[in-house]
Amino acid sequence: MLRVFISVHLILFCLLSQAQSDSTINPVSKTPPFLYKRDFKSLVDSSQDISSSLYYPVLLSRFLSNDSTMTNLEVLTLMIGFTENPKYKPLEDMEKEDEIYEMTQKGQFVDALAKSIPYLKSHPLSLLVLRETSYAYGRLSRYYEREQIFDTAIIFMDSSNYYMALNDKIMEAMIFSAKGRTPDAPIFALGLADGEHFIPNVGFKIEKKDTEWNRNGDFLEKITAADNLTAKDFYFVIQHAKQKIDDDKADEIAAKKSKKEKKKEQEKKKEGGAFKSEKPDKKSKGKRPAPVFDDKPTDSTIVVPPSVSETPPAIQGVVSDSTRSNLPVKENNPQEQGVAPAKEEEKRQSQEVPAAEKPGGF
Repeated sequence: MLRVFISVHLILFCLLSQAQSDSTINPVSKTPPFLYKRDFKSLVDSSQDISSSLYYPVLLSRFLSNDSTMTNLEVLTLMIGFTENPKYKPLEDMEKEDEIYEMTQKGQFVDALAKSIPYLKSHPLSLLVLRETSYAYGRLSRYYEREQIFDTAIIFMDSSNYYMALNDKIMEAMIFSAKGRTPDAPIFALGLADGEHFIPNVGFKIEKKDTEWNRNGDFLEKITAADNLTAKDFYFVIQHAKQKIDDDKADEIAAKKSKKEKKKEQEKKKEGGAFKSEKPDKKSKGKRPAPVFDDKPTDSTIVVPPSVSETPPAIQGVVSDSTRSNLPVKENNPQEQGVAPAKEEEKRQSQEVPAAEKPGGF
């Protein structure tokens, strides 16, 4: 018995020694697959290159089709490519996403879907809205199941699973981007507040939020989060979001300045004063166009669940006139991705729906 005990410990010691030796000899294996400073610009370029396998429209179609073969790097590139989308306006997006979140918190699930589905057509990678859309469909499905409207309950649950699978893809890509435990290895966050949505999804509670810069000059959100045992700091890089906000402000200031100058010139013209003609704007010279983003995506570039033919009977009479539009749902159950549902969603889905609860809130 003693011989076995010693032999086991000797084997463990040898394995540990070999592991330490390997880590010393082969430090290259610790090189992270993604570094923001090193890879962000190149992945932006790849997402805009029609000859690249990482071309944005191709990745978007696969993502919305819930393609199980899609890698974390491909999803991350899709997220990075979206920063070139004219629809990407971090401050405005955050406000709209918060509105949808507040609706689901109040139990206004039908109204929330009436806002979230159109929003996801133009912002298909929104971490928060994907989660809240899944949640709303799930709660409505439970209502229809309790009312024994099983066909609608199944369709709505399929839709809930579909949007949660997309949410999980975004989560996995964020985890893949970095561990986020140091300022120099921050997790990539597409939206300004995506770090704040990420933390509850992995089972932590936010204790403190702050912003800072790392030594590469990138703007970060720092979140102190705690589980049942300890508190930890997590860093999320939002430099691209800040840059977009700064660019939008610069454009707004330039537009106001141009408008003011034109007004002065018109006043001079009325007074008979001479003025010089404006020089052509060279601001956009050499700027790469973004033809891949379309206000009205075609079926070949975007896949969304089809609309039901009419408002489900159980909703009649409780939906406001402003939200009586048809709700799109997923008819076929999407394939499971092998990713565990977010912990925050599991906690919310486990809450029993009150017997008196009606779709759309009170």
